[in-house]
Amino acid sequence: MLTKNTLNTVNILILCYFIVVLAEIVSHLFVIRPGVLVAKISGPILLALVYRTSSVRANPFFYVLVILLLFTNILVFLNHQNFYALGMIISILQKVVMLFFVMRFTAKKYGVALLAALPFIFSFYYLTSITDGFETVGGNSLFFESILVSFIGGIALAAYLKNDNRQHSWLMISALLFIGLQFVVFIEQYYFAFISFRLFSLITIVLCSFAFLAFYKFVNAAERNENLNL
Repeated sequence: MLTKNTLNTVNILILCYFIVVLAEIVSHLFVIRPGVLVAKISGPILLALVYRTSSVRANPFFYVLVILLLFTNILVFLNHQNFYALGMIISILQKVVMLFFVMRFTAKKYGVALLAALPFIFSFYYLTSITDGFETVGGNSLFFESILVSFIGGIALAAYLKNDNRQHSWLMISALLFIGLQFVVFIEQYYFAFISFRLFSLITIVLCSFAFLAFYKFVNAAERNENLNL
């Protein structure tokens, strides 16, 4: 049980996180690159502080996830073609770490989860197959990452339908946001010529920021449930 002071600190840190997200959106709109960089660095750091303050027993893998997010944000800011492969590798590692948490804190009924993940996998496969980038290393990497996200979504859906408690609710919200983010990444990579590129950036900021915050909420709730059952 968090003390009142600790709870206040957590709420202040989360408020600061929302302010940083808003600052990044404004910086993107007015093309203030230093503001974008500061926001992209500050967001993961604040997320780590929130977790450190509220966690009953901090898991080092969550900090690994935050560090990977920080590297991803920096590479996105640099937006250089030479860093694309590295960015894809780091993004895939993010999903692997997330999958570790999801599998650790949910029921081990992966057959049901796989069935629930199939609609997402088929959707991503269709998007990949109708693009010219399907045969490229980048296209295949993006599709592999989409499979990981789909499996996380399948586990989240199966867990939520079995028991819609606070832990599984946050996981479901996070999974849906990450799936939405993955769809946006697909469209941004292959169809952005038809829509404003800046619009995609804004959508990505919102989806990514809230997805990671919801995932923190899931991990935090799962750790507390596990601690109560010890």
